[in-house]
Amino acid sequence: MLPSELLDLFRTEMADTAQPYLWSDDFIVGAIDDAQKQFARLTDGIPDSTTTAVVDLVIAPTYTDVLALHPSIIKIRSAYRVGEGAPVEVLNVEDMAQRGMRFDGRTGRVQALITGMDPDTVRLWPFPNWDDTVRLSVFRMPLTTITDDEPLEIPPQHHLGLMKWLKHRAYSVHDAEQYDKTKAADFEEQFYSYCARAKTEQARARHKPRSVAYGGI
Repeated sequence: MLPSELLDLFRTEMADTAQPYLWSDDFIVGAIDDAQKQFARLTDGIPDSTTTAVVDLVIAPTYTDVLALHPSIIKIRSAYRVGEGAPVEVLNVEDMAQRGMRFDGRTGRVQALITGMDPDTVRLWPFPNWDDTVRLSVFRMPLTTITDDEPLEIPPQHHLGLMKWLKHRAYSVHDAEQYDKTKAADFEEQFYSYCARAKTEQARARHKPRSVAYGGI
């Protein structure tokens, strides 16, 4: 569904089809953009392992062990070195001591990405002495700001769920004809509940089914 289609549906459901509109096109499109971002924040975000500008960490000849992450990244799921496909562990800084890992000047091929030290960065372990590209699999926020003719990035089955946030935003406008505190709060709660269910469904879809062996007599 295009944002323009969601806009038309919003006008129909809100009985706002006659000009002058209660809510402008710009307001609704901005609310759609906000709704997609809120959905990404409240669920696991948008999975991505192919957008190189987002998922590739290039270790250049001017070596450093601290690399900036793309600002859209919410969570790193996994990582590997592109050249030979070797896995790279993703560890929180608190896990290093248990693994006997320290930033002690050791050098070599990158074996781990250490998170949780500074916002929007990872630290490489050991200190790199080799040109590499580490490719990530991530959950991320949307990459672009919505316009009325640009496709949404979240899965199509969730597009109608965004309508709850649109109505929350619409009824939150402090105007005599638009503001309704009760409806704004109700649609906000509906949206949060929808996102919670969507997050549970996403986790279930990623869960690897386990085979169960039954013993016989």
